[in-house]
Amino acid sequence: MNTRVLIVDVHAEMYRDRLKAEFPALQFALFHNAAEVTAELSDVAVMIMFGLEIRDSMLSRAPALKWIQSLATGVDHFLRCPSLRPEVLITSGRGIHGPPMREQVVYMMMAVSRDAKRQADDTMHRIWSRRLWSTLHGKTAVVVGTGIVGAAIGELLKAFGMRVVGVTRTPRKAEGFDEVMATDRLPEAAAKADYLINVLPASEHNIGLFDARVFGAMKSSAYYISAGRGQTVDETALIGALRERRIAGASLDVFQAEPLPPDSLFWSLPNVFMTPHVGGYIVEYEEFIMPLLIDNMRLFLAGNPHEMRNIVPR
Repeated sequence: MNTRVLIVDVHAEMYRDRLKAEFPALQFALFHNAAEVTAELSDVAVMIMFGLEIRDSMLSRAPALKWIQSLATGVDHFLRCPSLRPEVLITSGRGIHGPPMREQVVYMMMAVSRDAKRQADDTMHRIWSRRLWSTLHGKTAVVVGTGIVGAAIGELLKAFGMRVVGVTRTPRKAEGFDEVMATDRLPEAAAKADYLINVLPASEHNIGLFDARVFGAMKSSAYYISAGRGQTVDETALIGALRERRIAGASLDVFQAEPLPPDSLFWSLPNVFMTPHVGGYIVEYEEFIMPLLIDNMRLFLAGNPHEMRNIVPR
């Protein structure tokens, strides 16, 4: 019996073509977004997509499902689905996001430190206004999350001459960090930061972790950088700190509600720089993820799922 694979992505055809070249017997159902998934799914054994596209109805309509390959590192959207059966294997895209995420974070840091919004406005209105800017060199960055992405960020920031402090639930010496602190000391770590960088996933124990206590501990000259998941942040507390200038500003790529609603106060705050969840949204993404997909598919089809990469413990 041939294995049927559901792929939901704007580049679904590319994934199909690459997998078909390696595994000719595979059968595919392709959709560009969740709204299009109206086909019969009863014989689907594999799903490949970003978590943002999953709908519980897909899982409830797929009784033969054995494996979900997330195209992202985070799998929280899948885990929140009530119809996800315990025997369904989930593998993540963990390991490919170091290079794009560290570049995104540095871009966000420079955008707020150099007031990119005001510079863009000056350019639009043909205003020649020279303003002093501050280097990253000599500053302290506190990176909350010391996994693959956090370590890649730390190594790059070290190259800028920054002092880098990591925050994790399991403190240990790690490459790219001058110091590593426990998560329960987050306010203490935040007080050290010129840049407080959040790259945490939205796992249960991280929800709302960045709260009023954390923002209250930050220096008034410090910036908050959010590139993990919006659910880890108490947005009301963050907006209060920004409006009252208790922190210098924030650069945000992720939010609790996405797309960000038009009435969100974040749109109008002058000390906020925003990007629309594009940290891993790169031209080269498919080239980064395909070796992982091919390796995992080969092991799955060979009946060796326990050897697959990035299995998510449940």
